[in-house]
Amino acid sequence: MKRLQILMKSPLVSGMCLLSVLVLFVISVPDFVNAANNKKLPAEQVEFFEKEIRPVLVKRCYACHGAKKQEASLRLDSHAWMMKGSDTGAAVVPGDPLKSRIIQVIQYHDDDSQMPPEGKMPPVEIAALTRWVKMGTPWPFSEKDAKAVPANGAYDFETLSQNHWSFRPVTKPELPKVKNQERVNSFVDHFVLSRLEEKGLSLSPPVDRRKLIRRATVDLIGVPPTYEEVEAFVNDTAPDAYEKLIDRLLASPHYGERWGRHWLDVARYADTKGYVFTSERRYPYSYTYRDYVIRAFNEDLPYDRFIQEQLAADQLDRQGDDRSLAALGFLTVGRRYRGNIHDITDDRIDLVSRGLLGLTASCARCHDHKFDPVPIKDYYSLYGVFVSSYEPEEKDLPLIGKSKSEAEFKVYQAERAKRQKKVDDYIRDEAQKFRADARLKVADVLQAVAEKEKLAAGDVKPQYEKDAPHRRYVDLWRSFLARKAKSNRPVFTPWMELKTIKGPPGEFPARAAEVIQKLAQQEAETQPEKRINRLVIHALKTNPPQSIYDVCRAYGSVFKEVEQEWIKTVAEAQKKKAAVPAKLADADAEEVRQILYDPECPTAASDDVVQGMFNRAQRDKVRRFEKEIETLDVTSPGAPPRAMVMYDKENPVTPHVHLRGNPGRRGEKTPRQFFQILAGAERKPFEKGSGRLELARAIASKDNPLTPRVFVNRVWMHHFGEGLVRTPSDFGVRSDPPSHPELLDYLAARFMENGWSVKSLHKLIMLSSTYQQAAQKNEKAYLIDSDNRLLWKRSPQRLDFEAMRDSLLFVSGQLSDETEGRGFLIDQIPTVPRRTVYSFVDRNNLPNVFRTFDFANVESSTAQRPYTTVPQQALFAMNSPLLIEQSGLLVKDLDLEKLAKEKGVETAIRTLYQRVLARKPTAEEMDLGKNFLTHHRDQIKTPARMSGWEKYAQVLCTSNEFMFVD
Repeated sequence: MKRLQILMKSPLVSGMCLLSVLVLFVISVPDFVNAANNKKLPAEQVEFFEKEIRPVLVKRCYACHGAKKQEASLRLDSHAWMMKGSDTGAAVVPGDPLKSRIIQVIQYHDDDSQMPPEGKMPPVEIAALTRWVKMGTPWPFSEKDAKAVPANGAYDFETLSQNHWSFRPVTKPELPKVKNQERVNSFVDHFVLSRLEEKGLSLSPPVDRRKLIRRATVDLIGVPPTYEEVEAFVNDTAPDAYEKLIDRLLASPHYGERWGRHWLDVARYADTKGYVFTSERRYPYSYTYRDYVIRAFNEDLPYDRFIQEQLAADQLDRQGDDRSLAALGFLTVGRRYRGNIHDITDDRIDLVSRGLLGLTASCARCHDHKFDPVPIKDYYSLYGVFVSSYEPEEKDLPLIGKSKSEAEFKVYQAERAKRQKKVDDYIRDEAQKFRADARLKVADVLQAVAEKEKLAAGDVKPQYEKDAPHRRYVDLWRSFLARKAKSNRPVFTPWMELKTIKGPPGEFPARAAEVIQKLAQQEAETQPEKRINRLVIHALKTNPPQSIYDVCRAYGSVFKEVEQEWIKTVAEAQKKKAAVPAKLADADAEEVRQILYDPECPTAASDDVVQGMFNRAQRDKVRRFEKEIETLDVTSPGAPPRAMVMYDKENPVTPHVHLRGNPGRRGEKTPRQFFQILAGAERKPFEKGSGRLELARAIASKDNPLTPRVFVNRVWMHHFGEGLVRTPSDFGVRSDPPSHPELLDYLAARFMENGWSVKSLHKLIMLSSTYQQAAQKNEKAYLIDSDNRLLWKRSPQRLDFEAMRDSLLFVSGQLSDETEGRGFLIDQIPTVPRRTVYSFVDRNNLPNVFRTFDFANVESSTAQRPYTTVPQQALFAMNSPLLIEQSGLLVKDLDLEKLAKEKGVETAIRTLYQRVLARKPTAEEMDLGKNFLTHHRDQIKTPARMSGWEKYAQVLCTSNEFMFVD
């Protein structure tokens, strides 16, 4: 408040509105505190800063170096940020204005950096800033700020780990005492009831058993119970009837389909890559990750192992079962960002940090996180882990199963081999053309080498036959020549001698003539096996070089003549159907030929090397051929399942910080290691390969407080509609605090004690009275806790799209038991009757029905789906082909018209109610149904019109009782 009063007196803010002053006050609050300023400053220094310095900083500096914008990474709205400096180093040296960069640039001494750029400051402001630096840059703060924020512009990890609820170690608190012991069914109720009783409230009465079985069934397997199952549960008086119900549901294969879909939201699962230019946009094997997730939930794979497999399954003992390799789809099924590796890696960091840890680490890509304890160096530690891994080509992905049909598999194999041969043949043919042309154009590449190494003096420019050689080809020749220089191969001795000539252009011919004369004399006097190549010496003497480019052309003419001679020799032998000679008769010519065909020479480069130098037209053609293979992998029913894996690179990367997130501006190196806030100050860099396995184990460790809390909260959220923490992927400093922190910790502790068993976690929650209470109105409770954060009732929940569609197929008798495999198109009619989790998710073009019913955002990890109520949802219920089709199939499956004729309308209505709502109709509902059917009795079904029974079935299938779970 004192600072605000001083600001109000400042000349800068006099006359400003109060709101503007408040905004100014807020943005001027520092993010960090410098140790030198933690002590209490003299009153005169505080006054000097507030009157003379802060107004100048606000007026002259904050626009470019404040909270919203930081040119050159320099921020001047707090002392610690100022002391941290910019990309180029320290901004100020307290006590020494002459060495302080800030003072240098405001005095306009440096022509390159003059600040502020719009004009030099008045002398009085420059003098004030200079005096301030000389004083030691005193910057006043409140005691609260000094205690809350660490020194030296760094994070106080120790303080955060002790004070912030999510970073503290998980504990198992004592169960609080409650008055109403009759409502206690599990430890969950102790924590909920104690909070309620503090407010004079209690739990709502237990829900009736019909609603309870529907609630539990939809929660765990995503479809409603049958009428027979409801009746059996209602009439089961055994004390463990409800527990047996939960066990039966957890053992159902549909459990994994329901809860696997929840995880796929977190994993931003989709079957397409996003925009990828000319490549096949569909993933051929993304479905193997989806199937892995479903299987993992069904088998109750411990959650810590689940994490490790998703990050490093390739490095775990799989005991002969490679199906778990599909778990790596967690990292690899994301968006492809047009092939930008930096964006792809950022997506993976965001996925791991938010999805598994509840930390928004991706904010640290460009700068230290402004709120959470994630420095930019910690971000690039994880960056190094992921860029030290690579994804193999699709043809090299490991097989994890067999095709369902052997015949279809053989057809697939034959067609794939045919398409692969088409690619290989084209690459080989183009590579052969390249090598043949390269052997005739050695002059061009030597000229390019000379130009790149700046060997030519003056304004002389190379004259290429057609186009300048590819830069990669030039680099290959440079490396090749460097190797041959060390081996002193006689062919290149003149090149090595002549390339060293330096000086004005006019001196080159005379000095070159001297070198050539010396080499010619040496050639005549040396033993034959050590002589300099006669053909090269002769070419240089015949046409004395005027520049290094003439030397290149001389070499080119020699290589070209030798190659043409060899082509002629081969052609003559083939014409006579005789064996091709092993070598040329002339020893000097053979020496040159041996170089042209030496595997180390760029003129004999492999197909793979040449492919890296293809032009755009060639690359596009290869991509078209490869896309045909990818399309076959996507569409062929005979393609066997493969895992979308990652492997460690042979040489792991030690990353540099990207200044302001720009990979072209590299900062200091940072080792691959885990976040300091979780690993502690004594953390050690990862040592095994990329570090993915070490990262996975650190995340899945019992010593990591975030992982169990985040997952337990996600499970609670899907049971109650809202988590104990309402920001399920953000447990950082600005997160929503837990409504029941002790309950969250107790659940997390029990979760780990039970071997990270997800099914056990369900039972802990669902056996509680808190879960089993009714959705009852309570005016007193509503006035005290309108948001139901204290859990005094069970809030009704609308079926999500998957549960709604699956329930429709289930009651119509159409739901298929087919599992696994490629996805189907959700908006096809007739409807594919598979569970919705197996539908094809198109990242580029999400079906409208998904958007209408709040499907997850597949661009990034989804913490919680939005909940909207829009007219399109009602229109879908009334007019969608899916509802109309399933209503007709429901009537047909029950044969209601025949049943009504043979046993009466009441029997048919009762049968329909039992199928759709799993209960009998009331007397009033029976009368309404008969009146409805009487009104539509004469309405005959046509392709454009539904029958009365079909309309009646549609009404029940779109009722609140069907679409909501109490």
